[in-house]
Amino acid sequence: MGFVRMALRNPYAVIVGVLAVCVLGLFSYQRLPKDLLPIFRTPAVQILTLYPGMPPEVVERDIMSRLQRWTGQSVGISHQEAKAMLGVCIVKDFFREDISHADAISQVTSLAMSDLFYLPPGTLPPMVMPFDPTASVPLCLLAVSSDTMSEKELYDTAYHEGRNRLQSIAGVVAPAVYGGALRRILAYVDRDDLEARNLSLMEVVQAVQRSNPFVPTGSAKLGDFDYLVLSNAMVEEVEELNDTPIRIDENGPVFLGDVGEARDSFQIQSNIVRINGKRRLYVPIYRQPGANSLAIVDEVRSRIDQIEARIKEFDDSGKTDDLDMSVVMDQSQGIRATIRTLVQNGLFGILLVGLVVLAFLRSVRSTALVLIAIPIGLLGAGIGMFFTGNTLNSMTLGGLALSVGVLVDQAIVVTENISRHLRMGKTRAQAALDLALLRVEEGAGLLLEALEADLDLSRARRSLVRAVGDFNRAQYALLRAVGGAD
Repeated sequence: MGFVRMALRNPYAVIVGVLAVCVLGLFSYQRLPKDLLPIFRTPAVQILTLYPGMPPEVVERDIMSRLQRWTGQSVGISHQEAKAMLGVCIVKDFFREDISHADAISQVTSLAMSDLFYLPPGTLPPMVMPFDPTASVPLCLLAVSSDTMSEKELYDTAYHEGRNRLQSIAGVVAPAVYGGALRRILAYVDRDDLEARNLSLMEVVQAVQRSNPFVPTGSAKLGDFDYLVLSNAMVEEVEELNDTPIRIDENGPVFLGDVGEARDSFQIQSNIVRINGKRRLYVPIYRQPGANSLAIVDEVRSRIDQIEARIKEFDDSGKTDDLDMSVVMDQSQGIRATIRTLVQNGLFGILLVGLVVLAFLRSVRSTALVLIAIPIGLLGAGIGMFFTGNTLNSMTLGGLALSVGVLVDQAIVVTENISRHLRMGKTRAQAALDLALLRVEEGAGLLLEALEADLDLSRARRSLVRAVGDFNRAQYALLRAVGGAD
């Protein structure tokens, strides 16, 4: 009642308040992150551990179970999920909502790295990353193509140049490159030549490792000068590996070139990407937890030309002159279409509401009041969403659509009642006050009814408890009587 009286006494303050809501509401909607689903606020961390070639059973027993035990000591952990595959282990730690993301990641990182000492020798260091199930689908796919570059050169360019530059965009996660050939220096060994010289594959591996070490020689201080000392322990050309001695016996040295050949080759391809029938590469673009999906896609599209230009600028060979980068899949289009459809349906609903109010109340003033109340209410909801950290997604838009129905219902009821009081000869201020008093009395009556229903329910529960107690006592007495008769 006090608020209604204050509004009636200060109409200009009400106008200023409505204008402030309009300005802040438009400001909030422009800066609200837009996405398909709400932000996943539960802190969760995933640990990815690799041991190429290890069977899933061994990964589960020797890596996954250990990581679960170690990271399970984190403070505030809720539950864990884990999966073991060929050479890959994924452990997901979910925390309570009162634990911050930074604390969760720091705890899991320290525990996972501490456990590395006890993992099987050769296990790659665990990669600790934040986990967000709503960001598991890429926002877009960035295709990389060239007619003159080989798949190996294209992969190196996309992974070392394009991917690194993409990750400089705020909110972008570009974890891998799909397609192409991953460069590897391989030694192709002839089995018959090995058997003829009584050699094994492990002897070849050990000889290559022993003859091609990385030696940090440092510097030498001679007099007044410091000299940088360089070693030639590592080969500079792939062909030099063929001169690696494997064994020296009475017949002379056996070199790698005697039993095989070192080549600048590539790893066996496990995935192939074709776009329009041609072999290409693509880089999936994910978002970081809480990032704006539409802003990320827009920024990626605007930076593609700049990234291409930078790659071509630093390439002196001229192989990247026909390099082309383009977005071939854009999930943001679906998000924009969903938001656009919901907005159009909301505007159509507002129009229908205006027609219904005009048809039943037959008052342009009342119709205008209802139509003004709807956008003001939505702008006020936008302010609340912005300052509480929510996003504009399909669920929040659905909630706004439901709230519009309640808002329209209340606006129609209030407008019709005020019109009825005005027809009774009351002034506008008195009609508004009487209606407010009536609404307060109705609310108080509903509250009392709810309290009475709650009291009746409590009495029924107490009666039920007493009845159950009496039944149990009677049953116990009957059993004692039967026992005494025996």
